Amino acid sequence: MAMMLAPLSLNHPVAQPTASGGTGPFSGGVAQNILPWNWFNNFVGNRFSWFTVNLGRSSAPEVESEILDEVGSYGRQLGRIGEVLEVLVSKLPRDSLTPAERAAVEDFCSQMREIKAIKEKRRG
Repeated sequence: MAMMLAPLSLNHPVAQPTASGGTGPFSGGVAQNILPWNWFNNFVGNRFSWFTVNLGRSSAPEVESEILDEVGSYGRQLGRIGEVLEVLVSKLPRDSLTPAERAAVEDFCSQMREIKAIKEKRRG
């Protein structure tokens, strides 16, 4: 009968390092996981990146950086703009709009509903 070989599993309890037991000459097992990437992230923090995305030239990069630090991220700023636009769009008489304008308004309202649903899902 042919012998079947089981695939190697790194999640198997025998394959996991343990520091609690063993037959070492001093006080037991000394195996440990060494995860240099985690150590590096803990040391450097979230300020390390292999690449930088530059979305264009800014006439005042220091001002832009201060706004991002003090006021809010681009997402937060866009969220506030979206909330204000929702108020204005709700007051807009839609019967005077062209079909293309009505479609644009409905696309905007649909997108805002999707954003709200995602935010609610994350909160709950």
